[in-house]
Amino acid sequence: MKSRFIGKMTKKTTTLIIVVLLLCVSSAAQEKVSAQWEYRYLVDRIGGTYIPKDIDEAIDSLDVIISPEDKRYITDSLSLDDFRINCHHGLGMWIRNNWGLWAGSRLQQFFLDKNVYHPDDMSDVILKAYYKKKIQGLDNSTEDDIEASTPTSKEYKVTKNPLKRLWSRLRYNMSKDTHEQKHELKEKGYEKGKTVYFQYPYGCSTAKEQQIWLDTENYDQLPIGKITDINYSWKRIKVKLIDTNSQYGIIIFDGNIKDDDVGNVRRDFNNFVVNSPNRFYMQKGDELWFNINSNFWSSVKQLKNN
Repeated sequence: MKSRFIGKMTKKTTTLIIVVLLLCVSSAAQEKVSAQWEYRYLVDRIGGTYIPKDIDEAIDSLDVIISPEDKRYITDSLSLDDFRINCHHGLGMWIRNNWGLWAGSRLQQFFLDKNVYHPDDMSDVILKAYYKKKIQGLDNSTEDDIEASTPTSKEYKVTKNPLKRLWSRLRYNMSKDTHEQKHELKEKGYEKGKTVYFQYPYGCSTAKEQQIWLDTENYDQLPIGKITDINYSWKRIKVKLIDTNSQYGIIIFDGNIKDDDVGNVRRDFNNFVVNSPNRFYMQKGDELWFNINSNFWSSVKQLKNN
């Protein structure tokens, strides 16, 4: 009986260990995926394709991609609505897939900042603005096209239409969630204009940086940034880097790191190469968006509470 009991306990213990190990691996993998996702919002190229930083660059990039023959056909044969409908599943799909409107990119972040949230709407705005500026030759502001595509509160007030009532409820729930997230971030010390400290998730580029980071009493000497904007719905903060300890800037992404535990990077500074195509630095004066949960930044309140 005793041996049978021990056997059952051993099986249970083994199963528990396996479950714990799987959870640890899953957590490490999630951190790595999160880091890769953050990287997409920072770089100007993904998979070798240049990513426009805003709608004006997107229009200019499209003008290079579309051949002169296609431009003549569009001008002679397609109205604005025809162009948008015909291109939605062709050129529009290429825009959505290659410019990171589904998987994350700086162009996607540009539209999120303008309250355009769906990739289909983002590509539609680009196509519409391209047609007006490059085909019709209009000199209107591209910002007008973005605002015109963004839903207004009047369009979605409660009516007898069941679909509009459903959308109204969804907007109410989204507004409620945003309010709660705003309260949560403020509790942690994240507000526009506040100071934040860089946390070296990808390690340091100099021995001096590493020494400051290891000295827990020295957090006032960590690189500091100012929060210039907050997207409470997406839990993202825009940070301008005010000061840094390294002449290179601070490492925002390092594709050379093989260790999944990016929070415990220890570099061999004798063999460390600063200039690497797989490493992205943020430098003094740069302004970038960060996910609150990415561990790049901590608020003053968070550091003092630790």
